[in-house]
Amino acid sequence: MRILIIDDHALFRAGMALLLLRLDPAVEVVEVGSVEEAFALLAPTPFQLVLLDLKLQGMQGLDSLSVMPQHFPGAAVVVLSGRESPQAMSEARAKGACAYLVKAMSADAMLDALRRVFDGDSHFLMTVPAEAPETRLTPRQRDILKLLCKGLANKEIAFQLGMSDNTVRTHLMLVFRLLGVRSRTAAASAARQMGLF
Repeated sequence: MRILIIDDHALFRAGMALLLLRLDPAVEVVEVGSVEEAFALLAPTPFQLVLLDLKLQGMQGLDSLSVMPQHFPGAAVVVLSGRESPQAMSEARAKGACAYLVKAMSADAMLDALRRVFDGDSHFLMTVPAEAPETRLTPRQRDILKLLCKGLANKEIAFQLGMSDNTVRTHLMLVFRLLGVRSRTAAASAARQMGLF
């Protein structure tokens, strides 16, 4: 996988590159300091992932989001920001970003979020959500999520909780929606990130 980091702080770029290599030592990371520099790249191999700083000299991150597909077709774009802003997060999502990560996140939280992006999921959770998703989970949904985190398949969960496979599936669909994820792996990851289990 080829990954492009667009950020005007060299030290932050270097740190992100190290985190990405911890996730997958086989990734190729290219670093640039501006959107203009990124657009000037002549890359023979396309990028699969672009990490884009929100506040840059020259063209700003949110402004450049809409033209990213022209320069890096097929690449997933992750917005990096120094602050939590529901408005900026909403705008980034509307302009096609697959994730909005706050630079103040811990290294473990950043790794977890990037792992979810690698798995094809979006990540728009604020580090301190206005309304924590876990507070909206029913006791039964928590039970199912706990067993999912232990690696049990739907049939095994159904057997342990005395319910049908269809009921487990229905509950999981609701759990995924509440957590803002699309897969079992991402749900387990989100549950651990929120300290549910």
